[in-house]
Amino acid sequence: MASARPPPSGGAGANPSGGSLPRALTEVEQRLTRSDYRGAVLTGFPLVMLDVEKAFGTEFPAHWTARDVLAHGIRGDSGNLPSLLFELYSLYEPIRFGQEKDWVRGDVLELVRRIYSETALGKRRDASLPQLTLPAMIGRARTEPAAPAEGRSW
Repeated sequence: MASARPPPSGGAGANPSGGSLPRALTEVEQRLTRSDYRGAVLTGFPLVMLDVEKAFGTEFPAHWTARDVLAHGIRGDSGNLPSLLFELYSLYEPIRFGQEKDWVRGDVLELVRRIYSETALGKRRDASLPQLTLPAMIGRARTEPAAPAEGRSW
């Protein structure tokens, strides 16, 4: 059963440096505060993937699964973004498609923090930086805001 994609990230929290925190980070933190590990992972991964599309001005083909995006949409020359996304997906996949006995427990909050602090994804959110491009992304370039895709596998 496919779930609808969450709305685009918007920054729900305040960042001590003055900007807004990524919605993925605030959502994961709020769910973990309520001891909802499952919800933190199931919400965090799709929000990070939406931010990847938004930050780099691309839209992955609607028929691609999360595995397709990770395998074909982001190459290894994109810094450590691909490895961090794979690590997050390794937490997401067993929760999304398996049973609780199959879950791999990891520090999802720290992982999401690293995605935004150690990669171009976090830098791209800073409007003071020049426009970044990620030539390794092979999704089609977006020239206008895309409508949320319904029925995305992630």
